[in-house]
Amino acid sequence: MIIIRVLRHLQEHNPFFFDSYSAITYDRFRIKINLLPKTEELLTDTTKSVINQNNSSYIFSSETLFSQKLLKPGFNQAEILSSKTEGKDNGSFAEMDSSLRDFSLLKPITNFLNKSYLSPFSNNAIRDYCYFLSDTIKASGDSLYLITFHPQVGKRFDGFCGTAIINTKNFAVQHISAQSTHYDQQDPLLIINQSFEQLKGFWLPSERKVTVFFNSKSTNNQKQPGVKVDNLIAESTTNIYQQEINPPLSPADFKNSFSQLKTDSATIAEYQNQQTKMIRFFAEGKIPLGYFTLDYNRIFGYNLFEGLKLGVGGETNRLLSKPLTVGGYISYGLKDQSLRHSEWINFYPSSSKDLRIFLGYRDMNIELGEPEFLETKSLLNPESYRYLLIKNMYASKRYATGLEGRPFNDLSYYVFGDLSENHSRQNTQFLIEHPFSPISLTRTGLQLRYTPGIILQMEDGRHKEMNVAKSDYYLTIIQGLTVLGGEYQYIKSEFKGRFNLPFSRLGITTIVVRGGTMSQNAPIIELFNSYGSFAGTFSLVAPYSFATMKLNEFAAANYTAIHLRHDFSTWLFPGTMQKRPAFIFAQNIGIGQLDVKYLTLFNFKDYRRGFYESGFEINNLLRMNYLSWGVGIYYRYGPYQFSSIHENFAYKFGFFFKL
Repeated sequence: MIIIRVLRHLQEHNPFFFDSYSAITYDRFRIKINLLPKTEELLTDTTKSVINQNNSSYIFSSETLFSQKLLKPGFNQAEILSSKTEGKDNGSFAEMDSSLRDFSLLKPITNFLNKSYLSPFSNNAIRDYCYFLSDTIKASGDSLYLITFHPQVGKRFDGFCGTAIINTKNFAVQHISAQSTHYDQQDPLLIINQSFEQLKGFWLPSERKVTVFFNSKSTNNQKQPGVKVDNLIAESTTNIYQQEINPPLSPADFKNSFSQLKTDSATIAEYQNQQTKMIRFFAEGKIPLGYFTLDYNRIFGYNLFEGLKLGVGGETNRLLSKPLTVGGYISYGLKDQSLRHSEWINFYPSSSKDLRIFLGYRDMNIELGEPEFLETKSLLNPESYRYLLIKNMYASKRYATGLEGRPFNDLSYYVFGDLSENHSRQNTQFLIEHPFSPISLTRTGLQLRYTPGIILQMEDGRHKEMNVAKSDYYLTIIQGLTVLGGEYQYIKSEFKGRFNLPFSRLGITTIVVRGGTMSQNAPIIELFNSYGSFAGTFSLVAPYSFATMKLNEFAAANYTAIHLRHDFSTWLFPGTMQKRPAFIFAQNIGIGQLDVKYLTLFNFKDYRRGFYESGFEINNLLRMNYLSWGVGIYYRYGPYQFSSIHENFAYKFGFFFKL
């Protein structure tokens, strides 16, 4: 099939995969209001123009000239050479310009506003699109295929229909003309034209134009009889010149270009793009400093058990050594007055960039029943905020080894084994009431993560996630062994899935399903902790946890939980509003069971009759650049409701990072 051969050759013509690359890029972005007669309809045929140039009013425009440079593995720079802007912008136009500037149908998925568009040039698109060979033509001595594509009959998704011209020699894309699927007239309509030019046998992007039509309802305060403000139109045009493949670049050719910025909104937009990258590094706790990557989380951290933690930590990166990285940290908790440290080695076999072999030692504090999924804690994921609220932890000295890999884009795995000595200092009321003798564990396990639609990009020799996937699924299986000093033989498995329901007309519904089971002879520190996040009547919100359940209030050997959050903001407010408040309804339900003899042995209680709570949040009330604030209230009811009404309420405040 022609399209399959095209997909096989995509990376060969992608500048990002060259050893080095440079180009001059011109970007023009304009916002206009198109005044149409009341009888005129919006055209959706890409061969016709819907813009009445003599009847349009430009309200914002910007032009920017960039110098682009790229050098593997970690150097990427877009320096502004000149820029000009006209009109006023509250930040939303610059944000839209940034999104459209990166828009490309050669990306598997492209995000714009609240939608993720599936490209026809994606391995995941084969089962969703129809492709037809419409014609074969000759141009400059080359044979070209004219391919028509559109979603399959009966499948409704955010995608595209249009045509592409394919070169038959190397199955490279030479031109694409398409428009987005348009099932709802209130959704924006995107029209895309991309052209490519041949350079040294490679077909590189040379021109891209994206036009977005926003349908808006007629307003009552119209100034011109018989005319309405029918469409807000955004135009983004990008031209690429002076492209060079593998030019002689070195790290010294890359610099921080902030000093050259000027105070116009187009320049501010580029500056914000640079800030976005730094905020992502900050949120993940990883800040590259030459040959060393600093772990910001180790400089200072916090939770209710350890208090403020001070320290230092980091890891060498692959600029220093491609097959090997060495890392470690040391930290001190001011509240629990404990010094913790860790050292590790990562080995990356040259045969596979995605394969990692891990060897390490960790002296750390761990929450009782802490989930062990193949996920990274990040400030960009509000669910991670629960770790700030942890009150009860035990000390663990653990030797571990593991093998991590990615057999294909959507699936990653981690196979591990560890030996640990675990004990409790009984320095909280909960630990005093639930004492346990030192526990020696020998474990082996498998962690899986399946993320359909994830977009990956090579960075520092590793695939880095470039988008927030609509769904995520995790599975962890652990086997306790009575070898090498291990005292317990047991099996423990836990699952978590996050996905959205297709109720887009009424907003966005996100559901997280959790569940776990283990054999009854597992140690106390491995019992599921029910995932409560009530640290006080007024505390930090942690989505997809039980807001009114006290930490370690319940325990279970078998549990199931459903966390539902419905965001009404996309239904209540126009899609073009960037600073709209988010009205969220939350419903949490869970049930967990522990064998009777272990209830007595561990002095625990389970929640076998079902735990129920409902909540309401208003987020994005106050937004400052990439940080927003919100408040919420939750109520606990059902079999485990308290007799005093006010004890069933939890009042939440939250902060959220959003790029």
